[in-house]
Amino acid sequence: MLRSMYSGISGMKVNQTKLDVVGNNIANVGTTAFKGSRVRFQDMLSQNMAEAIGPGRNQGGSNPRQVGLGVQVAGIDTVMSQGMMQPTGRNLDVGIDGSGYFMVGRGSLPAGNGAGVQVDEASHTITSGNGMQISYSRDGALTLDHQGNLLNSDGYRILGYAISQKDENGNLVGAESIDYNANGVCNFVDVDSENGIKAGSTLVPLRIPEAVHVNASKIADTSGGKEMTFTGIGTVDDITTKPRIHTGGKKFEGEKDLKIEIKFVAEKDATGKITGYKAHNFVNGEQLLDENGKTVDFQTNITKDVLEKHFKGKNGWAKETDATKKDELEKEAQDLAQKLIGGSTITLTEPAVKDGINKANYSWGFVVDADGMKKVTSFSVEKDGVVKATLDDGKVTALGQVATASFRNTAGLKKLGKNLYQNTANSGEPNVRSGIGTDKSIDNSDSYGDMLQGMLEMSNVDLAEQFTDMIVASRAFQASGKMISTGDEILQDIINLKR
Repeated sequence: MLRSMYSGISGMKVNQTKLDVVGNNIANVGTTAFKGSRVRFQDMLSQNMAEAIGPGRNQGGSNPRQVGLGVQVAGIDTVMSQGMMQPTGRNLDVGIDGSGYFMVGRGSLPAGNGAGVQVDEASHTITSGNGMQISYSRDGALTLDHQGNLLNSDGYRILGYAISQKDENGNLVGAESIDYNANGVCNFVDVDSENGIKAGSTLVPLRIPEAVHVNASKIADTSGGKEMTFTGIGTVDDITTKPRIHTGGKKFEGEKDLKIEIKFVAEKDATGKITGYKAHNFVNGEQLLDENGKTVDFQTNITKDVLEKHFKGKNGWAKETDATKKDELEKEAQDLAQKLIGGSTITLTEPAVKDGINKANYSWGFVVDADGMKKVTSFSVEKDGVVKATLDDGKVTALGQVATASFRNTAGLKKLGKNLYQNTANSGEPNVRSGIGTDKSIDNSDSYGDMLQGMLEMSNVDLAEQFTDMIVASRAFQASGKMISTGDEILQDIINLKR
C-alpha cells in the first residue's frame, strides 16, 4: 500500500476534528461568556530513507532523507480572552471586566458561617470545601429563588463573603451580614460605619433577602456614651465639649427608629435682635414641645413621658375642651410615645461651643435603631463585588461580597458544560480574591477585574475567523480525500499491468 493514502487518512481525521471545533464555536457564538477553542496540528513520525552523513576527506556530507507519515492533533486550546460586554439593564446580570471567575457551589447550606468554604487569608487558597462542590464560571446571569438565595442559571449557589462592621481597633463587631448560625438570617451592616467593614474568613452562599434584620441599639454608659455625629456647617475646632448619647447599656425598646438631634436655636428680643442661643432637642425632625405646644429647653433625658407631652402639645391637647376628644388625643400621644421609645431612656449631654460665634451653624444627630425587619427596596453590586441593599427607611446595608478566583493557567481549566469550569492538575489551584477590609500586606484584590452590574460578557468567538477556518479545513479535508483517490488510481494502474 502507498504511504500517501495513510497520510491522506490522517489529514481527513484532523481536519474533521478541526471542523468539529469550528462548528462548536459557531454554535456557541451567542452563549454568555463562552470561550472558543482552536485546533493545532503537528506532523507525525517521519520514516528515514537514509541517515545524515557528515563531510569527509573526499566528499561533503548529505542530509537525511525522510518521508512523513501524516499529521496529528497537537492540541485543542481554549482561547480565554475576554468577550465584549453587553448592556442588559437587568440588576441581576453581572459581568467581570478583567480577570476572575465566579465561584459557584453545589451542596447543602452550611450549619454556620464557620462551616463554610475555608480560605487561607495569607495564601488565598482553599483549605477545605466542607462538603461544597465548587466550580467556576464567567457567566454572570444570576437568579434568585423564593428564599432569596443568589444562584446561577442552573441553581448552583453563588459563593461569597459575609460582612461585618469594625470597631476602632479593627476588630469585627455586631452580627454578620449573613448568619447561617441563625438559618441564613440577613442582618443590617452599615456600609458607612465610622470604622469601615470587613469580610469574614469563609465563603458562604450569598442571599438577597426580602427583608433585613436590624438589631436594636445598645449604647453603653461607659466613657460617656457614644459621640453624636456632627452634621452642622460650623468649624469643629469651635466645639469645646462634644455631645454624647447613651441608653444606660440597655437595649433600645422602641418599635420605630428614633432620630435624636441637638441644635442651637437663636433667642431674640422684641426688636428681633439675637440675644443668645440655647440648645434644643429635635425628635424625628421635629422640635421637642411640652404639653402646651411650647418649645422646651434642652432635655437631658428623652423618655416616654417627655415624648408623650410632645405629642400632646403637637395635637393641641391643652386647647381641647371636649373631654372625650381630649381622652382620644391623650391615648394617641401615649401610643405614639410607646412605639417610639418603649421603656428606654435616651440620655444626652449638651454640647459646648465657644461664645462669640453663630451657634446656629452647629447641629448633631444620632439614629437609635429599633429592633425589627426592614424591607429591601433595591440592591446594587459594586465594582469590588460588595452587594449593597437600600432599606425602606433609606439606610444602606452590606449583604455580602461576591467571591472570585483566578488561576495561573486558565487554559488548563476543564469545561464541564453549562458555562462551568473545573480546575485541573495543569490549571493550578484557585487563587481566591481577598475580601474587603483585608490587611494591605496580604490583600490581592487589585489584581482582579471589576464587576459591572447590568452587563453580561458575550462570547469571544469571531465569526469571520471561524468561517475562514471552516473554509481552510474543508478544502484541506477535500485535498486529503483527493490524495486517497489518487493513490487508488495508482494502485489500479499497477493491477492493470498484469493484463
